[in-house]
Amino acid sequence: MNALLRRLTAAACAFACTLAFAADPAPAGSAEESAKLATGWLALVDSGDYATSWKESASRFRAMVSQPKWVAAMEQVRQPLGSVSNRELVEAVFTHEVPRAPKGDYWQVKFKTTFEAIAANEVITLVADTDGTWRVFQFFIRPAS
Repeated sequence: MNALLRRLTAAACAFACTLAFAADPAPAGSAEESAKLATGWLALVDSGDYATSWKESASRFRAMVSQPKWVAAMEQVRQPLGSVSNRELVEAVFTHEVPRAPKGDYWQVKFKTTFEAIAANEVITLVADTDGTWRVFQFFIRPAS
């Protein structure tokens, strides 16, 4: 009877451990897919197609900034940096917290980029949009230190 009780207890513990690890779902997509999405979106920005980059962004992004304001901001901030001579992927990380956003599921993709004018760090944050497709939610360019 003790042996049976120990086996049932062990089985129950194994089942409980399986449930505990399954409670935090695996991130959607992958680091590779996220980097590819971010790189594709950056190609629109690099080519000066700011209006399309806005259209291809997440609905939460579009709700925060109108297309004319986005285009004007990119013309002021991104355009003067010139063309990209090198862009190196630093990392793509799945996270639940990003600056200036509620807790959720995000991919943060970081690049070291050399423009004609400066070297910079670019951070692209992706979020699953209302249709489940991962799209750009945030974009930051900071001078490299």
